[in-house]
Amino acid sequence: MNEEKGSLFRATCITATVYAVLFLAHIVAAASGWNTVFRAVALLITLLTFSVGICIRMLAGLSQKKDKQRATVTGICFGIPLAAGLAWAYAEQSFDPMLTFAFIALTLTVHFIDRAVYMRDTV
Repeated sequence: MNEEKGSLFRATCITATVYAVLFLAHIVAAASGWNTVFRAVALLITLLTFSVGICIRMLAGLSQKKDKQRATVTGICFGIPLAAGLAWAYAEQSFDPMLTFAFIALTLTVHFIDRAVYMRDTV
């Protein structure tokens, strides 16, 4: 059990590091005028934002449903503020309530669909 908690923590740290590296890469790409790289990195940031819990769960290689649920909750806790920040970025650094709601709703939907899928599996 403690091993899976440690693995969840490590996977969370790895996911956060990947997100930070992608964020820095998008700043460098924008400053350098590398539009294609910027768009590719922005797409990866967007995908990671909506699927933080899935990435954590997959990196941790969790086998127990309870631990998978913990990864999902962790992903939701990180994903909601990231989704709000992503909406702010997509709205050209301004607050768009509908876009913010849509991004948060999409984050929750992705995590709840993932949860429904792994809860069906017998482990």
